[in-house]
Amino acid sequence: MTRNDGKARALLVLLILLGLGLLGIPFFLTPPAFLEIVPRDPVFAADLAGKPLRVTEEATGSSLSTTVEKTAGGFLARVGRITSGAGSFSIEIPGYRPATATIEAQPLHTVRAAVDLVPGFGRLEVSVVRATEIDQPVAATLKTGGSAVNAAPKSVIVVELPPGRHRLMAEAAGYCTGERDVQVQARQVTRLTLPLSPDLTGNEIARFILDWGEDPRDLDAHFRKADTFGYPNPAHVFFRNKEGYDGANQLFASLDVDQRHSEGFETVTVYDAARGDYDYYVHRYAGSGTLGSSGATVEAFTRGCRVRRFTVPPGCDQDIWAVTRVSVQPGRVDFHEQQRCEPGVPLEVGGKAPIHADEGD
Repeated sequence: MTRNDGKARALLVLLILLGLGLLGIPFFLTPPAFLEIVPRDPVFAADLAGKPLRVTEEATGSSLSTTVEKTAGGFLARVGRITSGAGSFSIEIPGYRPATATIEAQPLHTVRAAVDLVPGFGRLEVSVVRATEIDQPVAATLKTGGSAVNAAPKSVIVVELPPGRHRLMAEAAGYCTGERDVQVQARQVTRLTLPLSPDLTGNEIARFILDWGEDPRDLDAHFRKADTFGYPNPAHVFFRNKEGYDGANQLFASLDVDQRHSEGFETVTVYDAARGDYDYYVHRYAGSGTLGSSGATVEAFTRGCRVRRFTVPPGCDQDIWAVTRVSVQPGRVDFHEQQRCEPGVPLEVGGKAPIHADEGD
């Protein structure tokens, strides 16, 4: 036998062994398949790029992790090698409920499964505005839980938060820090206008910012010289008399913003011509619900952005919320908290309410 004959025989034996091996593969080894997930947020259409995604095969409990990529048509997560055949997989992205994908994967093929994700969070849209003007945006940094939400100051800030009550803080150069509590609902968009008081300058000595929720739709802020009554009254600042003057015809306060819709705000600025005692109170003007259910708050700022915050008593079911008595002396403003709820009566008989119930503003 020649050397070439020996090589040919050895090659033939090797090919036979390889053939037998290939015939035996289906009996002990299944070729893999490859999985890609197309995640979608049908509620908020949120940007999923960069979010971690974990896939768990329900039959075996084995998991694979990857990161969601942004594509021209949406988002894609390249999971990688899985067992071919029929199977169910659990899909998890932080903030969303786990979803299930049931697939039939052909050996050595890539299967792509689209998955709709149900968010467990809510979306909050905050518009930051100047408290002394209507619709004047302010670029601010929003914080919740002590951490900044936006890297750069913006006037409209969108953030996704878990359901529940959250304390917000908005900061902007030249403005006093504003704070609000907001209730976030899962899978709902909550919109909030957050007015910021500019630093007090010149002859400004105090500023009040009233804001409220959806109902009642219209609350009115009042700043009135103590122990003055009736209408007209030049010492009573409210929507019908937006500038208050003392006996020497000096401006002591002004109603800068008067809003008449749900989730609005009203702003009163006090000047150094003010002397003596004044009452700041809120009147429920229109809409369903009570003052107590309105979620109304009042921020009272003095120089240096010192602030007192007042919240309407939850059980207030009268038309007047007496917030505070303000004592003004040269270089000094003191607040004497009242926090009383009182019935409203017409101005013409000397009471505190601004108008008859059937009159309009």
